[in-house]
Amino acid sequence: MGMPLTIGSPHQQQRTPPPSTTPTSARSSEASTTVSVPSPKSLKRNSLPPKVATINTTNTRCGLGSGNTPSSPQQPVKKIQIPWRCPGKWQMPDIIEEAWKRRQQEQKFQQQQQQKKDNDTIKKTLNTTTIPLHKRPWIPVGRVPDILPFPPPIIKPQQHLQHMHPEFEGKLRKVLPKSKSMEGNPHKCYVAMARIGSGANGAVMRATKRNDSTCQVAIKRCLIEDHDVNHHTYVLREIRIMGCINHPNLIQLREAGMWKDDLWMAMELMQCSVFNLLYNTTQGLPEPVAVCIARQVLEGLIYLHSKNYMHRDVKCENILLGRDGQVKLADFGLATPLTKTNSARLGTAKWMAPEVIAEEPYTENVDVWSLAITMIEMMDRVPPLYDLDDTRQIFYQILYGKPPSFTFSKPSPTVQSLIRWMLDPDSQRRPYAKMVREKFDTLISEGRLGCTDQAEVGALVQEVFCKPSKN
Repeated sequence: MGMPLTIGSPHQQQRTPPPSTTPTSARSSEASTTVSVPSPKSLKRNSLPPKVATINTTNTRCGLGSGNTPSSPQQPVKKIQIPWRCPGKWQMPDIIEEAWKRRQQEQKFQQQQQQKKDNDTIKKTLNTTTIPLHKRPWIPVGRVPDILPFPPPIIKPQQHLQHMHPEFEGKLRKVLPKSKSMEGNPHKCYVAMARIGSGANGAVMRATKRNDSTCQVAIKRCLIEDHDVNHHTYVLREIRIMGCINHPNLIQLREAGMWKDDLWMAMELMQCSVFNLLYNTTQGLPEPVAVCIARQVLEGLIYLHSKNYMHRDVKCENILLGRDGQVKLADFGLATPLTKTNSARLGTAKWMAPEVIAEEPYTENVDVWSLAITMIEMMDRVPPLYDLDDTRQIFYQILYGKPPSFTFSKPSPTVQSLIRWMLDPDSQRRPYAKMVREKFDTLISEGRLGCTDQAEVGALVQEVFCKPSKN
């Protein structure tokens, strides 16, 4: 038989599909399935759970021609949901572990590079010939060295070191007499310096005159700082007072001057202080010795008050003793003029008068209160309220506590009466230094108050501090 013919244009001709071996009934019932399943790589890249797979099923297959229609009506699409499963360990990268391994590898590589670099440096050093440090390099005659030696250091003239604080030195020249002005380096004038104590404004040293070995002085060094104006005031006040006083019971100033950053004050040297004497004994001073020392201190206070100054820091540490028994009051760092109203709380807490603690206006009889406390200290070896360290408690006891009295010694009734009179809390009733000295003289002349002489005080000092060496 011949091939069937189709009438129409060539573009409208349709090709007839080739015959299939599958029966028509089987093709109509065959299902078309489309499955969308994520690949393992996409699961590994995305941390979100995979989308649910959808399977579309149809009972018929459409024809290949554009004009063909399915032989049976289209069936509804069925959706089958696959349950979500957690991805396996192989699908979840460990970022922290990978970063740690990467850092370990980098550190190991850096260590290897550094070790290699160090080894190269050591090899290069060993191969290079070096000149020993203790030998100077040889330079041929007539050849100029490449590196010239450094010039010697420039030493500043001494006058530059002496005038480092011109403002303070100008004030010092106004209060210091020219006859007591120190010129030049103190280390060239004094030798054998050794520290022996400290004062209100600086450390105190013992020194000997370079040209005269018999002349020994006590040198106080005060650090001068340009910004500390208050300290300048106290130092200049002490210089002014010591420059104008001249009394056997007050320490004398030999000379003073500036060197570098320190003010050097050379004063007459004493053997010890009353505090040092008490420290080197096992008991307090006898009553006649304490009365003798107190009487000489009163002489110095009377002279100081006549010059319109109050001391404000009378205590055993500031009372000096000589080998001959001479008594001198020292350390005028807290002294102040009487010509102005004084209400500042200055001094040492346990020796302060009540009006000083209360910061009320006070006069020179505050030194009488301090001297009475000092007499108790000389006989007891400790001042009243010796067991208190808190300043507020000390102030409270002085203002509102019991009157100060003796603790360990047993003084005579006359001394007890004198101490109560000198420790009157009312500053209007409290006597002045001149009145107390006159009372001392009256009681001594009447035989009611024991008082040793200066020679016995000197013998006690020599017994404690000038013991003969044992051969």
